[in-house]
Amino acid sequence: MSPDTTCRVPPLTAPFHSHTVQYVRERRCPSGGYCFYRLDEPNAGDTFYALQVLSLLGQEVRDEETAAFLQGLQERDGSFPSHAAAFFAGRALQLLGASPRHEITPFITRSIPRISPETRVIETLSLFEPLHAWLSLFFLYGVPLPDEWRDQITTAILGFQVKSGGFGSPNATLQDTWRAAESLAMLCSQDTNEGVLSFLRSCEDPEYGYIGRPGSRPAYLEDVHAGVRLSALLGTAPRYAGACREFIGRCAHQSGGFTRSVFGGAPTLEFTALAVEVLAILGGRAPLPIAPIGFIHGKVQPESKRENCS
Repeated sequence: MSPDTTCRVPPLTAPFHSHTVQYVRERRCPSGGYCFYRLDEPNAGDTFYALQVLSLLGQEVRDEETAAFLQGLQERDGSFPSHAAAFFAGRALQLLGASPRHEITPFITRSIPRISPETRVIETLSLFEPLHAWLSLFFLYGVPLPDEWRDQITTAILGFQVKSGGFGSPNATLQDTWRAAESLAMLCSQDTNEGVLSFLRSCEDPEYGYIGRPGSRPAYLEDVHAGVRLSALLGTAPRYAGACREFIGRCAHQSGGFTRSVFGGAPTLEFTALAVEVLAILGGRAPLPIAPIGFIHGKVQPESKRENCS
C-alpha cells in the first residue's frame, strides 16, 4: 500500500527562514538522506525531520537519491529495522512523492508493541513512543486495525491514566499524555478528553508556554511541541501561544537550527523540525496529515478516522 501524498499547504514564513533552510541543506548526505552531524551516515529519522522542515518552509524536496536511500532501508519481506524507522521512512517517502518498494502490511501486523516502564528505552521521550509509531503506520498506509487489537490496546493505554488526568508511570508527563491521547484518537476512543484537557491546562506556563509536568522547570522544546500538538488534538488554542513562539525564538541557534533548551546546546534536525512544526500549528495548520486530529480553535476534522474508525 502507498501513503497518501495529496497534502499541499502554503509555506511557513519566519525571520529565520533562509538560515534554517541552509542549516538543513548542509546536512544532506552525498549518498542521499540526511544526518545532523554532517557525516555520510544518513538515517530515517534525520531524513524525515529534514524533509519536513523543508516542506513546511516551501522548499522543493524531490530527491531521487534520498528516496532510494529510504527505500533501501526496507527488506524484501517488507520489514524495517524498527517500527520507528518504518514510520520515519514512510513519512519521508510521502513528502518525496514516493512509496516503499515492498508491501508493509505483514511487518506491522506481526505483533503489538508492549507498553512497559521496565523495557522503555532510556533515550526515548515517552513511554508510548513505540506504540504511537506502530499505530501511525496503520494510518499512514490505510491498513485496517483488527477490532480485538483495538480494544486490547485501548485498555492497556487507559491503564496508565492517573488521577491528574494525564498519562504516565508513575506520574503523568506532557510527552506521555500527548502520545497516549493521540494513540487513543487513532483507536477511536474519545473517553479521556476532559481529564486530558485538565492535565494540559496544568502544564501551561506564562514564561515557556508549556512545561513537561506541573511544577517542573525549565521547559524543553519537546515539552512545548507536545503541548501544542495536544492542544490541536483537543481542538483548543494554547493559552500562552505568544510564550510558545517566544520560547521557540530563544531556542534558535546562529547556525539556523534549533536547540532543545533556551540555555543553549547543539542544534539537531529533530529539534529544528519540532520548532518549525510548533510555529506551523500555531499559525493554524494541522499537524502531520496522518494524525486523526484537526485544527486549532475547535475545528476538529479527523483525517483518517473516516476509514479507520468506521
